[in-house]
Amino acid sequence: MASRGLSLTTRIFGSTAVVVAAVLGVTLFFTSRQADRAADTTVNRALAQVSDQIATQLDARKRSLQGQADIFVKEPKFYALVQSKTKLGDLLDQVIEAHERIGADWVQVTDEAGMLLAKSDEPGADPVDLSGSALVSGALAGKATDGYGKQPAPKGLFQAIAVPVSVQAGAASSVVGALMAVRSIDTAFAQSVKQASPDSIDVAFFVLDSAGPRIVASTVGAGAEITAAIQSLKWSTNPAAADSATSMRATARMGGVAYVTLGAPLRSASGSLVGGMVVFRNRDKEFAAFRSLEQTILIWGALGLVFAGLLGFGVARQITRPVQALVAATKRAADGDYSADITVTAGGEIGTLADAFRAMLGDLRDKQALVEFLSAGNTDAKTVAIASASATVAMKMQEGGIAPGMTFAVRYEIKEMLGVGGMGMVFKAVDTELGDMIAIKTLKQEMLGEDPSALERFKGEIRLARKISHRNVVRTHDLGESGGVYFITMEYVEGKSLKDLIHARGKLPVPVTLTVAKQLCRALEVAHDEGVIHRDIKPANMVVQPDGILKVMDFGIARLAKRKSGVTQAGMVVGTPEYMAPEQLMGDDIDARADIYAVGCVLYECLTGKTPITADSPMTLIAKVLEEVPIAPRVINGEVPDALNDLVVACLSKDPDGRPQSALALHDLLATIG
Repeated sequence: MASRGLSLTTRIFGSTAVVVAAVLGVTLFFTSRQADRAADTTVNRALAQVSDQIATQLDARKRSLQGQADIFVKEPKFYALVQSKTKLGDLLDQVIEAHERIGADWVQVTDEAGMLLAKSDEPGADPVDLSGSALVSGALAGKATDGYGKQPAPKGLFQAIAVPVSVQAGAASSVVGALMAVRSIDTAFAQSVKQASPDSIDVAFFVLDSAGPRIVASTVGAGAEITAAIQSLKWSTNPAAADSATSMRATARMGGVAYVTLGAPLRSASGSLVGGMVVFRNRDKEFAAFRSLEQTILIWGALGLVFAGLLGFGVARQITRPVQALVAATKRAADGDYSADITVTAGGEIGTLADAFRAMLGDLRDKQALVEFLSAGNTDAKTVAIASASATVAMKMQEGGIAPGMTFAVRYEIKEMLGVGGMGMVFKAVDTELGDMIAIKTLKQEMLGEDPSALERFKGEIRLARKISHRNVVRTHDLGESGGVYFITMEYVEGKSLKDLIHARGKLPVPVTLTVAKQLCRALEVAHDEGVIHRDIKPANMVVQPDGILKVMDFGIARLAKRKSGVTQAGMVVGTPEYMAPEQLMGDDIDARADIYAVGCVLYECLTGKTPITADSPMTLIAKVLEEVPIAPRVINGEVPDALNDLVVACLSKDPDGRPQSALALHDLLATIG
């Protein structure tokens, strides 16, 4: 086979090498990203562990303070002095003793009203009202409270507890005051945290002043870079967040070293943010091992690229011969010859490609047979778009106030009326803005007066139909209104309805029937995937275009035509009885298998020229559909293959479980027949 430029083998090899290189590059990129994420995970885990350790240490300090304070306030001498409020000198001695025994930096005590009685580090402190403090007020309410607080520079952050001072009176007790004990969070505490933490971990504590964060204890110094790192974290000042485990993560560069930071808020007893702690981990040191891994990946990746290129060259040579055979078959198909025999027996992707070529040629042969069938028996093509024209077309046009030659809704030039549907009239028109030929379907105006929900059903039709986009489905474009007339615009279809084709030609050849059926299944597969059940599949709702493409119309219309308040009424029969499944006739809930039954009816009619069940009246027809088993199509038409006969009979099963369970399953079964 003559070729231009590079040989097919070289092209495949070259393209394979490029693809492999691209894949390897992408793989290396994402591997690097994954390594970074893994390192970040390690860093985050270490930071979280240290943060938990600090929280545990702070909690231990709080419990120690509270435990010692609870013991001290139960001593009779102490609570008697608090209750009397007269011997303040003795009470000050007790407070100083409490400071030493509890292990606090300082201790203060108030009376039952929250007035300061004594403070260990300020013997001459004036009485002040501390009842506004959530810490003190909580203790005066009879419960132990805790929280963090701050003091003006040079003092800093402290941890405090407050416990009630109670006097027992028989079985009851009364609160006569509150004891508050405080321990500072200082550099010594920060150093103890660092010593108990893994290598590369540092910690800083700060308070929030009016000018911003002020560092009070740190193992990494207190320069501007540290302050900027703390400010980069978004601290929540919302008191409602006081009980949450809020933490923040960021990155910072200090002294030329990259750090990952994790912050946690420290709040007062009322929940307000008074400061916080930030844990720092040296990111550069943590990532050193991962950078080494990246270099290893790059080296082995390059070696892998060379090996993949050589392997690709060998595989390309194996691909060339079957591909050339497929190219030859493609050329014949392009020239209109679909009879090529694909003899490629290779496995893997080439085998899959060969199978796809065989299936494609089969579909093209089926389509060609359908086109030839249409051409052989009908030279006067009929236009079908949504509904067939009737003898009352002229009268309906006058009633609707729309006529050929007029411009409707500003942009649509009406060409002719195509027919009258259950909900309104259908016109052929030109969209003057886009230059496209379209079909316009109007809503009968009298329906708006008779049924206020008609407009909503009409909109529902649009919502359902616009979900479906497939070459075997008539496309619905848009909903509009002009002069009180609501309408939808949709694809204009040139062709002949399947019903008219059957009437004109009688039973259809088996290959033509299979082609129609497979296209119908493709349309239903797409609709069912969108959760849309047609409910009125019948030959009159299908158009066969001159090029052999089948178009299915009116998705959603059958259901919407009888709906009220958005829901089909229980027991209501919607559809055409000749093609309706028994469960649909009974008004039961239905699913996609009701459409499968209707497909069976369409197949039956294509193969025999008549519907599976016939009767003189609708009631008799319904009774026969529910009770009688149709005559097998092969009995009427001896040309029907056994496999197709059995499949049609299965589709017409009165039990939904006896039918193919989906349009895709039915399509695959049809494909095995022809």
